[in-house]
Amino acid sequence: MRPFAQRAAEWYAEALRRAQRRRSVWNFILIPLGLAGWLGVWYGLFRLVWAFHVTVYPQHRLHDFWGEGVSFSVFMLSFLMVFAPAPGAMCLGYALANCAAWLVAPARHVFDAEAVGYTGASFREATGAVFKLAAWTLPAGLAIALLAAWALGSLR
Repeated sequence: MRPFAQRAAEWYAEALRRAQRRRSVWNFILIPLGLAGWLGVWYGLFRLVWAFHVTVYPQHRLHDFWGEGVSFSVFMLSFLMVFAPAPGAMCLGYALANCAAWLVAPARHVFDAEAVGYTGASFREATGAVFKLAAWTLPAGLAIALLAAWALGSLR
């Protein structure tokens, strides 16, 4: 097995090589779409986790969440409620950003042309890979967040 530093350097060199083929201004639409998708999905997942938490503990209010003077265990559980769904939300948000960009015909044509000759760079392959990653990270993160929401009996 190759050392981690060598694998990281090879991955970085390959990422630079892939990035050099992306010369179109259409690539810039992926940044706000990806960010909006990620944050939107993340916010939705947190609201889902909070709704579950309030179902278990109806006396808790969102404005009391992360108040002053919380104990370490309360902070850690609330941290997991917020941040455990983040990796899955990122994957799903970026996949949705790819889908939204694909709906813009000129962008789709540019992306398809840039993907020619690069394995895994087509819309179907790239989006499929991100959806597969989301299929693993989203349920795991959501399960951790829901477990933390269930265990968070006090907001102090």
